[in-house]
Amino acid sequence: MHPLAKTFYQFLGLHSVLIGIFPFFLPVYIWKQGFGLSEVCLFIGAAGAGFCIGLYVWDHLRFRINLTSLIAVSLVLEILLLLNVRVLGMNLGVLSLLGFSYGVYNCFFWTTQRALFFERVNTSNSGRSYGNLQIYVGFLLQVGILAGGFLLETTGFSYIVICSGLLCVAGFIMFIFSRPEAPATFSEFKPLTIREIFRFKDEDNSKLIFVIDGIYLFLESFFWVISLFLLAHESFTRLGFMVLSLAVIFGILFYLLKNTIDRVARNQIYQLSVVLYALSWALRAMVDDDDSLVVLFISLVLITFCTTFFRLAMNKRFYDLARETLSHRYLVLKSYYSQITILIVFVGLGLWFSGVENSENLLVPTYWAASAFSLLFLLYGATRYSRSSEVQSTAR
Repeated sequence: MHPLAKTFYQFLGLHSVLIGIFPFFLPVYIWKQGFGLSEVCLFIGAAGAGFCIGLYVWDHLRFRINLTSLIAVSLVLEILLLLNVRVLGMNLGVLSLLGFSYGVYNCFFWTTQRALFFERVNTSNSGRSYGNLQIYVGFLLQVGILAGGFLLETTGFSYIVICSGLLCVAGFIMFIFSRPEAPATFSEFKPLTIREIFRFKDEDNSKLIFVIDGIYLFLESFFWVISLFLLAHESFTRLGFMVLSLAVIFGILFYLLKNTIDRVARNQIYQLSVVLYALSWALRAMVDDDDSLVVLFISLVLITFCTTFFRLAMNKRFYDLARETLSHRYLVLKSYYSQITILIVFVGLGLWFSGVENSENLLVPTYWAASAFSLLFLLYGATRYSRSSEVQSTAR
């Protein structure tokens, strides 16, 4: 077993449960407070700003503190996010502050997680490794979601804070005793400068993909979760069970796909995944709570399959390109471009949507637009991998 494996899975498992308990419910929690899509977009924009600031701090902090301390910061940020919700309440004046706090927490979790994961993979096992990761995350995330949905439905928010706080303390104690060491590469590359960020360019259209991928991740994790919440008749518990049933299918699909994606033709499988991803957004636009249960269930399963397939292929390509090009710097560049775009695009959408009364009506046209623009993912590494396919074909 890779020396970092134990630390990686402990860190990932702990945060998966914590995310399930409350951060997963943030978009529908905001919605439940009477806010519309405009305010949700402003929250996401503030999260993008928080992530960017957090990433600058993370990129410099990794030189100065050990891995245990870096993990401790992520746990403290999780508790601060919950305390902000508990103490400040939920009104428009503090929504941006909550979004900023959410972005900083996301940064320290996701950036640390990606850096640790990257240390464990290469181009021959990235698909299988990512699939194993998602099955593991999916299981523990569901534990958190079921617990969080039950607590939100039946008790006060204070119980969410107490439960999460106890888990953070227990996790921190676990890491103190295990004393994990950061991989050498954490300190081998210098922090990115603003000039390096804006001058970045490659033949793989990475910059374009970095720009659009962050938008799609929030469409999946916020807009689509709100749609599922509406389909569940605004019940946290029903939403939890709905997501659980889809997660079981999600886990089975990852298990079946993860062991084959490293062995098949990389370019063709990626192109197919993008087309299916575009289909998934079209299906989201067509889903209606007036549909029969059978039609609704089949639609949700197809959406889950298409999205799962794409995310597996997309992340394999992302980590493979990082390995073949700029290593850890590629991971950090991706985050900067994605989050700056999230800040600009979602603040713009928030202002644009502000005049709409029934903002849930905006979800369908947004999904249709997402379906069309998702085909831009076909450009990611197209030249490199089509050339590689031609070489392999000639060799045969």
